[in-house]
Amino acid sequence: MQRRNFLAAAAGLGLLAVPRDSRADASQQRFLLIVFAQGGWDVTHALDPKRAPSCDVPAGSVTSYANGIKVLTDPSRPSVGGFFAANASRCAVVNGLWIGSVAHGSARIRVLTGTRSARNPDVAAIFAAAAAEQQPRLALPYVDLGGGAYAGPLASVMGRVGSTNQLVTLIDRSKAFRGSGGGFVPDDGEQSLLSEFATRRAGAAARAPGGAAVASYASSLGRAAMLRRDPQMRGMSVGRATTLAQQGALAVELFRGGVACAAFLDTRLDWDTHDDIADQATSHEQLFSELTQIASKLAAAGLLERTTVAVLSEFSRTPKLNDQPQPGKNHWPVTSALLFGGGVRSGSYGATDEGLGALRVRMDDGTPADTGRLLQFDNFAAGLLEFMGVSSKRWITNAEPFHGPFV
Repeated sequence: MQRRNFLAAAAGLGLLAVPRDSRADASQQRFLLIVFAQGGWDVTHALDPKRAPSCDVPAGSVTSYANGIKVLTDPSRPSVGGFFAANASRCAVVNGLWIGSVAHGSARIRVLTGTRSARNPDVAAIFAAAAAEQQPRLALPYVDLGGGAYAGPLASVMGRVGSTNQLVTLIDRSKAFRGSGGGFVPDDGEQSLLSEFATRRAGAAARAPGGAAVASYASSLGRAAMLRRDPQMRGMSVGRATTLAQQGALAVELFRGGVACAAFLDTRLDWDTHDDIADQATSHEQLFSELTQIASKLAAAGLLERTTVAVLSEFSRTPKLNDQPQPGKNHWPVTSALLFGGGVRSGSYGATDEGLGALRVRMDDGTPADTGRLLQFDNFAAGLLEFMGVSSKRWITNAEPFHGPFV
């Protein structure tokens, strides 16, 4: 990159800053993985099976698993059944999650943040910020491997790796992207001068507007260099991370290495099936195949019991097919969530009627009840936060936490 652009680009290194001798205590830290199915999955393909004629449903049969979990399975989607056969005892399925929007952007914000504003942090960012206060040795508390996480005012705890994993260019500067006008990677002397200059400016601007940002940049230069020299980071497989399974493998390495405690992953699949519902079956098969790989990676690393995985989508699809030449399904403001891993109380929670409408449930145990209330996006997000040990009141106001699968 050009020298004049270096300072602006290098500011992002502050998100990866860490003192040399600091590592989180792996025996104490909990972890949170958010897996996002962007576009809106059809929950009748697996998590919330329905019967015709109330819904247009795919081929398959309802299979029962541990603790009352019922999932639609079919030989054409073997990974769906395979995942639950291996992991149902540590899974929770939440149905009837009311989003109240069928617009991708607003629904996505609601599901991830528990609020209606993109300026607010998502649940993983809030958890990571709280964890960083207790575990200052975490280098990169929250890592966005899939693209699309919301940091809000907690951006200092999050690093965006990007779709091709720019983390590799931080650790190995020889692989840094170069502009058409020639590249610039500072040598040790230039790096020292940059750090000295930024430190002096930070001191002078400490009480001025923007002083905190200057100070953050000043400290980032030296700490990012320390992270690059860390042999544990250099030993990680930090090549391209594009598929969900690849993102998951990198997240597990970051967790195991004491670098991060939360990660955002994207399925990299097209779920917005307005014109070909058959794509939902293909995407479900791929999703559950890769979730099985992620669960296995976590188990092999000894982290599955301390990692909570939340698989989410912004909404679901309509009960009935539309009239497109190749019929698909449009947006539907009720969805499901899949949880598995550490501490999750296995079972089925929340409910929908035969037309895929959300039913009222109790907030304490998730069972259907006429005296209950709709399980909304803010209740769910608040419940997940409380489960991860963080008070939800500061971030998601006036929302009763949902406690069904969260013990």
